[in-house]
Amino acid sequence: MSDRTLTFFGAAGRVTGSCTLVEWAGRRVLVDCGMVQGESDAEELNRRPPQVEPGALDALVLTHGHLDHAGRAPLLAPLGFAGPILGHAATLEIAELVWRDAVRLSGQKSDEPLYTEEEIGRARALMRPLGYGERIEIGDLAITLCDAGHILGSSHVLFEHQGRRLLFSGDVGVMNTPIIRDPTLAWDAPADAVVIESTYGDRRHRGREETLEEFATIVEEAVRRRGMVLIPAFAIGRTQEMLFQLRALMESGRIPEIPVLLDSPMGERATDIYRRHGECYDPETREMIRDGRLPLTFPALRRIASADQSRAIRDQRPPAIVVAGAGMCTGGRILHHLRNFLGRDSTTVVFVGFQGQGTLGRRLIDGEKKITIHGEPVEVHARIATLNGFSAHADQPALLEWARRIPGPPGKWLVNHGEPLAAEGLRQALQQAGLPGAAVVEEGKAYGF
Repeated sequence: MSDRTLTFFGAAGRVTGSCTLVEWAGRRVLVDCGMVQGESDAEELNRRPPQVEPGALDALVLTHGHLDHAGRAPLLAPLGFAGPILGHAATLEIAELVWRDAVRLSGQKSDEPLYTEEEIGRARALMRPLGYGERIEIGDLAITLCDAGHILGSSHVLFEHQGRRLLFSGDVGVMNTPIIRDPTLAWDAPADAVVIESTYGDRRHRGREETLEEFATIVEEAVRRRGMVLIPAFAIGRTQEMLFQLRALMESGRIPEIPVLLDSPMGERATDIYRRHGECYDPETREMIRDGRLPLTFPALRRIASADQSRAIRDQRPPAIVVAGAGMCTGGRILHHLRNFLGRDSTTVVFVGFQGQGTLGRRLIDGEKKITIHGEPVEVHARIATLNGFSAHADQPALLEWARRIPGPPGKWLVNHGEPLAAEGLRQALQQAGLPGAAVVEEGKAYGF
């Protein structure tokens, strides 16, 4: 085995649970430490001790703050990890928000949380925020973060040692996503190996303008039918984009100004983090703010704070739009609204993000007509719509374009973070695009580079 190895302890054969060990230059660095979500064995997998000895780690790098990339990080310090935890400043703020929300949700369900507030505090004390382009050295191993354009603070991670380079894509964002900048496409040197995500590695998204038009039509139809539009949205990333797009559609007159109910306390806190990190904004958003137009605020927006206010939405006079978490309908306030409104044929549920296998969101998209929410049977009469053009993940053509921009080609492409068909689809596409040497990674397997 090479003295340069990668071992995948998560997001191999699945989209969630990202966790990869880099062993190089006498150092051991973990890239991400995320939770598995949506699968029947998720609880068991998340409670297992880490498959790497935490006390032997020199650092943890978080590509971004989503639960499936950062959710298990507080487990490490009690087992001997002494840090640092590296990430963009916005990523580390978002990660702490995600951790505290995980503890809160466990308490609501009377489950034993994966970690405690004290353990979150220990993880927080190990954080070392980095800016994009800032180089840090762990021993002789250099690490640099570059903007991945997925959510606020999301990063590609570049490792360098003695002229060799290893690049992690993290989650690759979509070009022209509102608020944040586009993924990095300018690289000044080849990479010896690239780890590339494949969430949508076997498909193409609809164009954003086409998606916006479809979304506007859905809202117009809901207004005509005097129905509710429910948008399950990830609190971090999707919620902020949906607010941005709804504001733009109403400001332009494309859709009427009907009530938009943001029923996501975590989404509101994440939006505050977005407001604090203007250094991550794209030029268009900066110009909006200079003109006095705040991108995440508009007259029709109503923020729902208390549980009583959330429950009162069942009596809301339609038409109205409800944006609530969780994005895959695995918990959160969206479940109450689905229970109250799925039985009405005037309701439309709009999915704007990836739905993992086994999640309620995936089951609704797949056409299930009888489901159970909070122990109660619910018949589905609502319209179910999917708008992948709002996805925060690059599709196959965009992933290929990202890959082509890396000088080289690299000696090795390692495809992770995708369900089997998506990962294999991207592997074949890389091969056909003249980027050979790609392999779909296997969990627990070490790869030299």
